[in-house]
Amino acid sequence: MILPILGGPTGSGKTAVSLHLDPDRFEIVSFDSRQVYRELSVGTTAPTPSELAEIPHHLIGFLSANEAPNASLFCKWAETTIKSIESRGKIPFLVGGTGFYLRAFLLGMFPVPNVTQSTKEYVNELSLEEATKILREKDPKALESLFANDGYRIRRALEVVLSGSRWSEVSRKLEGGYLEKRSDLQLVGRWLDPPREILYKRINERIPNLIEGMLEETKFVREKYGEDAPGLRTLGYNFALDFLNGKLERNTFIEELAQSHRNYAKRQVTWFKKDPILSPISYEEAVQLYTNIE
Repeated sequence: MILPILGGPTGSGKTAVSLHLDPDRFEIVSFDSRQVYRELSVGTTAPTPSELAEIPHHLIGFLSANEAPNASLFCKWAETTIKSIESRGKIPFLVGGTGFYLRAFLLGMFPVPNVTQSTKEYVNELSLEEATKILREKDPKALESLFANDGYRIRRALEVVLSGSRWSEVSRKLEGGYLEKRSDLQLVGRWLDPPREILYKRINERIPNLIEGMLEETKFVREKYGEDAPGLRTLGYNFALDFLNGKLERNTFIEELAQSHRNYAKRQVTWFKKDPILSPISYEEAVQLYTNIE
C-alpha cells in the first residue's frame, strides 16, 4: 500500500500540489494544527471552498475555536480517517505543515503522563530562564538533549517532570507510531523546499489579502467564545486582537503579521530539514512525482 506524504512550510504550495491529484484516486488528509478550526479559515490560510470542492479533504474546519486539539487526539483522528479512505478503495494523501503532528502519527510519541491544565498554565507563565532553572534542578539530564533557546520543548519537558516523570527517561523511545502497525506501507515522503527569497515573497504578498477576513473571524470568535479561545492563540490572531483592542496601528499589524508568518515558515523549514522520513523536493518535482504514483 502506497502512502504519499507531503510536508512543507506555510506558503510553499502544498495545497496547489494536492489540487493536481486525481480525486477519483486520492483524498487529502490534512496535518495542520491551525486549519482544524471552522471559524478561522482565512487567517490560517486553509483551502478555499472551491479548492475543497476539487478533491475530498479531511481534518480541515471540523473543530470550533473554543476546542484545543493535541497531537495524541489528532493521531487518532488521522488513523480513523485513513481507514475510511482506504475502505473506499482510495489512496490517502497526507499533507501538512505541522511536522510534529506528522512525525507523531508516523513514528509515535513519547509515553508521557497526562499533564493537568493547572500545570500547563503554571509552566506557561514562567520565563524561559525560570523554566530552564527548575528543569535543571529536577531533571538535569533532560537539558542535554534540548536546545537552550527552544522554549516550547523546555516547557514541555518541565510539564512532564512536574507531572511525576523524568523527561530524560520518557523521551528515549517513541511509541504507538502508525508505521509500527502497518508493515505493508510504502512511503513516498517529501517536503516542499522553495528558495527562501521566493517563500518569503509569497508570504508577504498574501498577507494583505488575509487582513479583513482575519479581523472578521477574530471579532466573531471573540464575541462567541472570548479572547482566551484556543483558536485565537494560533499564529497571528494575537496581533488581530491587539489591533481590534487599539494596541496596534494597521500598518504595524500588517508588518507584525507578515513577520510572524515568515518566522513560522523558518521554524517549519528547520523542522523538516531534520525529519528522518521526508526529503526535500521542488514544487515542479512534487507535481510530477505524486501525479504519477501507480
